[in-house]
Amino acid sequence: MAVTFSFLIEAHYPVFTLGEPVARVARTLADSNLGCAPVLDGGQYAGMVFLSGLLKGRKGWPLATEKLDREMIEVVHSYRPDEQLFDNLLAVAAVRSGIVPLVDAYGQYSGVVSRQRILAFLADRIHSGEGGSTMEIEVPPAGARLSEIIEMIEKNDASILSFTSWPSGEVGDGRIIFFRIATHDFFRLVRNMENYGYLVRYHSAFPDPGYDVLREKALEFIRYMDL
Repeated sequence: MAVTFSFLIEAHYPVFTLGEPVARVARTLADSNLGCAPVLDGGQYAGMVFLSGLLKGRKGWPLATEKLDREMIEVVHSYRPDEQLFDNLLAVAAVRSGIVPLVDAYGQYSGVVSRQRILAFLADRIHSGEGGSTMEIEVPPAGARLSEIIEMIEKNDASILSFTSWPSGEVGDGRIIFFRIATHDFFRLVRNMENYGYLVRYHSAFPDPGYDVLREKALEFIRYMDL
């Protein structure tokens, strides 16, 4: 199933309405450690209010008589909850607010999606963090095929949790292939991939590199003795 913005919606994010006391808006943002929040007009999304904008040029908090109006808010592009997340990642990354508002087809406010939640979602999908290791292999224009690399990794008793790739080189004709891998012997996998002739551009730190080096030398000695 396609991932839409609705999958990551935060319906309980603070929201304000036009006409609210500016001092209360600023205090709520500051107390919540938030830089901005959506502003509504009759239930419809009107724009985003920024704490920095409310306090700009002031020596203290806004006066109690000041009301939030349209001149105090900024336009931040909104998305429909059913729009595709991955089709809009670059646009969301460029938004200064760090959050994007969601509105339905009639302009009614639905909630927000934050970059923080998107990053957490992406990290989970590529199995970042505990339970896996990262290995990046650089493949020149006339290099090995992806299927061959995957076969070599799996021959070393490793499971590929996720992978992706991007261009490399001055003209981008080579590829960097990124793998998240689960294996009980990551040191052996990396060394064997290098022995096969693959250029391992980056790999996660070994749990105990000193121990792994000694163990590998011992295994080499045992293999030599077996010959």
